[in-house]
Amino acid sequence: MNEPDGWRHVRASVAGVAHLAVGAGCQDACAAQLLSGPESSPVLVLAAADGAGSAALSGAGAELACQTLLAECAAWLADAPAEDWTPAAAEKMLQQVRTALGRLAADTGQPIREFACTLLGAVVAADRALFLQIGDGAIVIGAPNQGYRPVFWPQTGEYANETYFVTDIAAATHLECAILSEPVAEIALLTDGLQRLALHYQTRQAHEPFFRPLFQRLRAHPEPGCPAILATALERLLAGPAINQRTHDDKTLILATRLAAESAEDTGGAGVPPLPPSSCPSGDEDATTDDPAGMSSLPADEGEESAPESELREESGDAAA
Repeated sequence: MNEPDGWRHVRASVAGVAHLAVGAGCQDACAAQLLSGPESSPVLVLAAADGAGSAALSGAGAELACQTLLAECAAWLADAPAEDWTPAAAEKMLQQVRTALGRLAADTGQPIREFACTLLGAVVAADRALFLQIGDGAIVIGAPNQGYRPVFWPQTGEYANETYFVTDIAAATHLECAILSEPVAEIALLTDGLQRLALHYQTRQAHEPFFRPLFQRLRAHPEPGCPAILATALERLLAGPAINQRTHDDKTLILATRLAAESAEDTGGAGVPPLPPSSCPSGDEDATTDDPAGMSSLPADEGEESAPESELREESGDAAA
């Protein structure tokens, strides 16, 4: 059953073990807001940013970048006809984010590079969507019966461990923008701490078994909005050992769906069954798994899991291509 106005969304940013080991906080940030768009139809705006590890205040930069993008989207949507959904709109949003970061740098007496961060943004209306990206991380879109795909591939610099940031002098030249004139049913934004789990590098496609169970759980929630129980579960999942064993970086994940589960078969039943043991991806570029992000890591004899963490767990039983 489609619910075009019934967006369900959940998000979390969690510090990586490398930062926790030195007492540093999370340098990722994310934000989401449901706004009124053309003809008062709802528009979902999502933002995620990853602060540069080499920048002392990048966490503050990432947070400001996300909040500024949401504010700029709200102002744009208040007076945005269909013909204004263009790359020029994304370029203006980027400039406003850069202006806000420059103002923060001036106010604190710090070089703007100390607030360096990547930026992912999505503006999703009933019949169209705008996506923008600078740096690594990914925006993934799709639907249960269509599969999932990245809108852009994560950006890298001259070397494999480099990327681009909003604060770069040439940031505008690295801005990627895509406009879709079609409905988007489900969308995820993730920072580079989850890339090796969520993307299949050999084929440059989304690793569908990572996303399918998470979206199933989100669709199964009975009410639209941002359910607190699933937000807590997602945060615990991202902070858990199954993921931390595969990535030491900060991790951000936003999930949003405008679909509702049609049956108990689609949602995995009314309850959450005991989960069998299984393994996670090794972190190699062509690694695959039937169990996205270790979500089925409990032994079968452990019995029923306690809420809320079990809310985002589901055995997929699928193999990646």
